[in-house]
Amino acid sequence: MKSEIIVALIAAGTTILTIIGSIVAVKITSNSQIKEQKIAADREMKRKYYNAFIEAFTKKLFYIGKHDCIEKIEAEMTFVLEANRLPLYASEEMIQFIEKIKNPQIAKETKMEEFLIILRRDLCENTFENFSDIKGISLVLPNKVIYTNSNGQKNIT
Repeated sequence: MKSEIIVALIAAGTTILTIIGSIVAVKITSNSQIKEQKIAADREMKRKYYNAFIEAFTKKLFYIGKHDCIEKIEAEMTFVLEANRLPLYASEEMIQFIEKIKNPQIAKETKMEEFLIILRRDLCENTFENFSDIKGISLVLPNKVIYTNSNGQKNIT
């Protein structure tokens, strides 16, 4: 009779340990999946913003050296918006690179390979690190803006 009780207690203990192990395994798997989903969502957000930035940067480069026109000013304003958004998602290395190319002459002379290497490295990074020198980041303001006068015409100032 005592051996039957011991066997039953061992079986009950084994069942309890199996249940606890299953719960722990499910929790670990769930946490891992949540972490992977967050990494994928962060990477997709960065990719989306970088696409917008690259488009704005390309348009800005196109108009360097051309006479002022509404399209040039709109391109500059779009670039300014995207450049100011960079500190929200980009790495410090990318921010430093962008600070360098805010000068139109430097931007025109910059090799796209350098930009793409930094971009790819940043897209593969899964963390958002603090900046070592936040004072080195500056907001950009457009040199000229477009406004609509009372007649509905667009003008550049």
